[in-house]
Order: sequence, then C-alpha cells, then structure tokens
Amino acid sequence: MQLPATAVNNAIFGYTNTEEVKGKFSQLYDAQLLVDGIKIFDGKFKLSEITRDYYKGNLGVPAPKTAKDIFGETMMNQAGTWLVDFKGIEDIALYNTGKHSEIEKYEGISPCIFPFVLYGLLPKRSQNGIYSDKNRIDNTVLFDINDYPPSVNCIHMLKEVFKGAGYELTGSALADERLKQLYVSYKNPNDYEKVQAVCEMKIAGTWGNLMNGVSEKKRYYKTVSWLDSYSVDLFNSQNIKIKEVVDSGYNIKQTQVGNSNNIKFTIPQSGLYKLIFKAQYRAKEGNEYIDINFEEGDLEQDFIELKVLRNCDEDTFKNLFFDNSFYKNNINQNKEGQNNKYPKAHQVNFIDPKQNPHFICGLAWGGEYYSTQREENLYNNPMVKDYMLHNPMAITGGNSWTIEELPPNEQDRYKAYSAVASEGYVYSDGKDANMFKIRIDGIPEKIKTQTIRKDNSNATGQVAQIVWLEKDETITIASTSRIRILGWGHHEIDFELSLEPFIPYKGWLKVDENNSTLTSGEAMNWNAPTEFELGRMNLIKQLPSNIKVNDWVENFCKAFNLDLVHGKKNTIELNVKNKNIINNITNIIDLDKRGGISQRTNNPLKLPYSYELGFTVDTNEEGYYRKMEIDEKTGGRIPNSGENGGGIYLTDSIETNKISQTSNFSYCWYMDIIDDINNTSLSIPVITDHDLWDNKSDYADMLSKEYYDKAQRFWYQSGIYDIQSKENNFKLAMVSNTYNDKGKRIILDYKDTPNSIIQNYFLLLTHSDNNYTIVDCLLTPEEYINLNKSFIKLNGDLYTVAEIDGYDPTCKRKASLKLIRKTI
Repeated sequence: MQLPATAVNNAIFGYTNTEEVKGKFSQLYDAQLLVDGIKIFDGKFKLSEITRDYYKGNLGVPAPKTAKDIFGETMMNQAGTWLVDFKGIEDIALYNTGKHSEIEKYEGISPCIFPFVLYGLLPKRSQNGIYSDKNRIDNTVLFDINDYPPSVNCIHMLKEVFKGAGYELTGSALADERLKQLYVSYKNPNDYEKVQAVCEMKIAGTWGNLMNGVSEKKRYYKTVSWLDSYSVDLFNSQNIKIKEVVDSGYNIKQTQVGNSNNIKFTIPQSGLYKLIFKAQYRAKEGNEYIDINFEEGDLEQDFIELKVLRNCDEDTFKNLFFDNSFYKNNINQNKEGQNNKYPKAHQVNFIDPKQNPHFICGLAWGGEYYSTQREENLYNNPMVKDYMLHNPMAITGGNSWTIEELPPNEQDRYKAYSAVASEGYVYSDGKDANMFKIRIDGIPEKIKTQTIRKDNSNATGQVAQIVWLEKDETITIASTSRIRILGWGHHEIDFELSLEPFIPYKGWLKVDENNSTLTSGEAMNWNAPTEFELGRMNLIKQLPSNIKVNDWVENFCKAFNLDLVHGKKNTIELNVKNKNIINNITNIIDLDKRGGISQRTNNPLKLPYSYELGFTVDTNEEGYYRKMEIDEKTGGRIPNSGENGGGIYLTDSIETNKISQTSNFSYCWYMDIIDDINNTSLSIPVITDHDLWDNKSDYADMLSKEYYDKAQRFWYQSGIYDIQSKENNFKLAMVSNTYNDKGKRIILDYKDTPNSIIQNYFLLLTHSDNNYTIVDCLLTPEEYINLNKSFIKLNGDLYTVAEIDGYDPTCKRKASLKLIRKTI
C-alpha cells in the first residue's frame, strides 16, 4: 500500500521523508482500512520504502496470542492472586447462601461455594467398635469443614487468572447464565496442602488440680524419679474452664468425652507464628482429701511448670517430666562441670529438642526447698541469688547439641525454628558466654518475656515467641508439678495462649540454625508486617497444582464449544460459538439480483458416519460402577457398561470415518445418601474408587483414604444442607448436574436430549442430503462485514456461509463463498 506524503501523513510518520530518524523501519503504526465508511481492517502498518512523495508499506495483523502464549508453563495454582474475604466457618454459610458481602464484587454470584461432596467415606466414630452403614448420615458422623474444600466459579476464576496475566476477559460467554452459574470441583494431589484462610487464634481459661470438689487425679500422669511429679494435659482434663476463644471456627474445637473436656487446637497452615503465652499461679488452701491428699499450695515446696507442647499423645504424658534443667539434656554440661554456662537470673532457659521434642515454650516457678536438699538437683540456676526460683522457658532456635550423633534421617526431629528475646548465657563466674543472645526489637513492654514472683502464693509469667509450626500440628498446655511426701499442693492456673500467623517461610528468622550457640547477629523486628493474608483466602492456591493454565482453558473451551480470541490490546474474548448462528430471517443478502446461478458448483459435505462426544471416565470410580449393567446370567457387572455422560450422534452419511471428542473433565456421578438426622435422602457427588464402598472393606481401614486427585467435574448449586452437630454447625452447598433458571436449562452431559451440552452449545450437521454450494460473486464492503449475520438468498433458497475465500474489498474483486442450504 502506498500513501501520499501529505502534511498529515508526514506528521504521523514523524517527517521521516525529510530527516534521518533512527528506527524508522522498525516501528509499527496502528492502522484501520475503511471502504465506503465501513471498517474492513484493524491492524498495523509497517513502512518498507520512503521517498519525498510517498510512504510505502504493508498492512498486517499481528498474530493473535493464544492461552499458551500468555501463560506458558504456568500451573493453575501459580496464576497470580485471587483473594476473597474469609475469616472462618461463618463465611462458609455466607458464601453458600449468597449473603456474603464479598459477592457484591462478583455480580451477585458467589466466587466459590463449599459443596457437600464426598472425596472419601463419611468420617464417623465407631460405637463399641461398630460403624453404621457407609451410605448413612447419623449422629456418629464427624463433620469437619476441612473435608469440604471450595469449588470455584468457572467464569470468575477465568477472569481472575487472565487478570493476573495482565489481560481483561470479555466476550459473550460472560453473559451466558448457564456458564456464569457453573462451578468446578477441587482437584489436587492428596498430600497437597489445602491452603485455608488464617486468622488470629486465642484461648484463655482457668484450671486447677482441685476445683469445686472435683479432683484431677483421674486425669494426671505420674512420673517417678527422685523428684516425683504429676503431669496433666489441660486440654484433656476435667477441671478446665474456658473463658474466651477467638478462632475462625475450625482450629479450636471443644468436645465433651465422658467427664473430660477435650480441646483440639490445630495449626491451620505452616509458617512462623507470633505466640504469646501468659499464666498466673495461685496457691489454694489444703487439708482436703479427695482421691489424694491436697495440701496448701506453697511455691517454696512446690515446683510448677506450665508449658505449651506440640503433637502429644498419651505416651508423651506418661513420660513427661520437668524440663527446666540447666544441664544435660538441655545443654552439653554436667552439674559437676567447671565453668558451666547458665541463663542470667530469671532469664529464659532454652530447652533442647533432646530434652523434650514436643516443647515450644513455658514457665517455671518454685522449688527452693529442693535446691538445697539434694546435690543432684538439676533445676537450680546458680545465677539466682535470692532463692526465689522462677524463669521462662523456650525451645532452642536451631540444631540440638546432639544432632551430629544422629543418623541423617532422624536429624529433622532435632531442629527447631524459634526465637525468644534473650540477654544470653553467662559462665558461672559471671562472664559473657556469647550464647543464646537473641535480639528482637519492637516487642511491646506488656508482653515481653518474663516471670514475676513476690511470694510463695502468687506468680505470673509470659513468653513472647516467634516459632515455626506445621500445618495440622496440634498444641496443648501441660502442667507438671511436684508430688510432696504427704500429697499434692493445691493450686489454680489462669492461662492465655494466642497465635498470630506471621511469616510463611523459615528464612525470616535471624538465628543461626546450624550453630549450637544460636547467636543472633541481626536483630529481628516483632512489628515487621505479616506476610500472611489474614482474614482472606487465596483461591488461586485452591486450583490444580499439576495442570497448566493453557491446558485447562483449552479443555474448558472444548467442553462447551467456546471460542477464545485475542481482542484489542490486552483483551481476551471468550465467546459462545452458537451466538453466531443466524436466527433473524430479515437479514438477507440477495444474490439473485446479481444474476443467474451459472457460476456455482456443488461439493459433498463428507459428513462422518457418527459424532461421539463425552467425558473422561475413570471406570474404577464408584459412580461409574453403580451405573454398570447387570449380567442376568451371572449377576455380575458388565464391563464398560456404566453411565459415562457421553452421546453418540449418527448421520445418514455413507462415509466410514467418525469424529470423536473427549473432554478432559469427568462426568459427575451422584449417590443417594440416607439422612437419618433429617429423615430424608440426599443425592451428592461421590468422587472415590469403588473399593471404598465395597461391603467387604473395613470402615476403619478405609477412613484414611482420600481421592482429591480425581479429574475435575462441573456442577451447579441446587440448595443448602444445614449441619447441626455437637462438633460443628455449618451450611454446605448442595449441587447437581442441572441448571434451570431465568429461562435457561441445561443438563451437564452430552446425550441426545433437548437440554444437554450438545443441544445448548454445539451445532452438528447430520443430514448428508445437504451439500456445499460454492458461489463466485461480487460483494460490497457492507455485505462483506455482515456475512456472518445474514442469510444468503440464491436461486430462491436460503443459505448460511460456511467459508469465505478470495475477497479483496479494495477492488471489489469477486469473492468465493462456500454455502450450506438452510432447511426451514
């Protein structure tokens, strides 16, 4: 194309015809081609020759970007950030019922739901070793929200994924109610960390070894040594009284088991947490006998440790003893050693994993009576000169001093990632030992690590700690106290334990994890901004970790016959192909007025003898197995006869080929579950293998099996299931394969039925008596633009355009149209 060197064109091209301009031939100019006021072309113009009188170049359209060009090797769970408000179990009900304030941002359609879907058996507790039927909901079912991951809305998800790559998703598919209301199931490896929203967690209460006439003797564990002790798991005790719980709804769970109050405190996500532990000791009057003699509490005679532990079981408490030792196994020194190292008076004593691998932090008070009675006493810090023993405790912040003695496969158990502010240890002569100096700036005065004790009846203490905790770890508070010769010192404890998610990686800690001296060179800041999204959930992290974005997008388009088109600049259009099907009989381009029909030829359509469309089918799944036909002779299941959601469409063509299309998504099978609680029956998706439901399989053995890695499938929300149990109260979304609202109806299968995916989104040619008619003709620019919106009238019949070839609107050269006759 050649453009004259007019004043306007000279300005557009930067006067490159009169001056030397660097890069003049490497620039692309936005260009549009209009004929008779009709825009025919929208693309780029590239110069190839410049003279004094004209500019010569080529019009072109840059190759449109595909999903693969945009996302490359990016996996679904790496495609940016999609944060939604989510603080706890109440949000589940709000999203499922459409009442969450967040939904306003998403055109009134929830970005995610939490559906009642079984990825394993219903979790149940046995009664006398017997489980109820697998397909029955009763009072033994232990509903846990962690078993029901979110299901994201497909359109909202695609918009967020493209937004993360710098593109805006538009197109007719975004206005289609059948697609706008569509959700997709969760899929990830079974060991993939289900990333939940994290929030501050807190529990506060009171415990005593004798309260309201109830002795804790039945729940204590006695450890026999020269200094015998009783240990009690406060979170599994009779006398704990909870005063405050701050939680998202599923991390701190309270249940009653017999006479015991059971509290399960679970870590929601791996990371560094700010842990604050506070407690107060109060001595109580004695001289009362209930199962054991209770003497008056007295810290001079009693030795009390209150400590936060992780991952404990009954064996842990059977072997639990005092941890506040100043020698082995906490530090590589003996009481008889020369020039030993100790914390300064009443400062933090660091507990080595060798001493107690469950230890996190704690407080120790009392025991002066024994500090002078026995030379082998390991719990007296020689740096304390006032004989008022008390100090905080914390797990070491790096490797155990014994780690080199262990085989490599056991060394991880003796590494800790923790930091508690400490002035450091000193030698027995008072000189600086350059050990355990940990600096954390910005800790508020009111929570700084310390213990206070003014007499033998009252003591307080607190620990401010930054510690790494693993997802699904459980933590508890334990009390270990001395057994006197005549009984147990009567006392009560007020406690408060809070956890705030802080940093999701270990490297933030400035403690040398490879140096047993644990000297911190660079100060840490307590007030550094958290890197967790508190009170929000990143839905991108809930997407498949082993599927590429471009693969998912292409398979989604294939499943619903959608077009993905690169639009203007950073716009991607997702269109419903059948939107282009012509339904208005008034839009006609009349070729009969242009002459006869001599310039036409006929070609056969060459239709296949059948179309076969369907889903990915795992024949091991329970849903497929249940739909398999029964062999009347053998009574067994006929292989490959199950319901697959697919459809076969025969044509009357004499060709021998067939066209097959299999979606990467699975068909969704449903199982009828008997609900004894509500006296009804439920139809819910079951995404498991068949052997899980085989009556021969043991319920207890099968409870641990999960199938979160099965192929994804689609569904629509159909209702709400309201769970009211002792352990949890929440509302799950009910889903189905059918959408029927706002005048639209669809069933998520490919069958030859009026409302299937095929009938909604595909156009199949099945009549071989049709043929292509190829016509050479002249078209105006306006007619050319409207070809995909109009019928073609030829020889008294109406046709639609299947293909256009050889049209040049600039010279009105004849075009070649391939037409299909419309049957009315």
